[in-house]
Amino acid sequence: MNDANQVTSLQVPCRNIRSKEMFHQSADDDEFASGIYWCNKTHESVGPDGEPVTKKQCCESRSCYLR
Repeated sequence: MNDANQVTSLQVPCRNIRSKEMFHQSADDDEFASGIYWCNKTHESVGPDGEPVTKKQCCESRSCYLR
């Protein structure tokens, strides 16, 4: 299959996911990259459903997801 014909699906992260990078504006995004995320509802590294908070895991399949 031609790369131009492939459909990419964009995953919209939950509105409640937070990270340190959100509070810094820099041309070099890697300068403040920590890879640490938390939920704005629980203020913990786990969401209301007890699952870990990450960019990939906080998606539409979770019961606490907020678009």
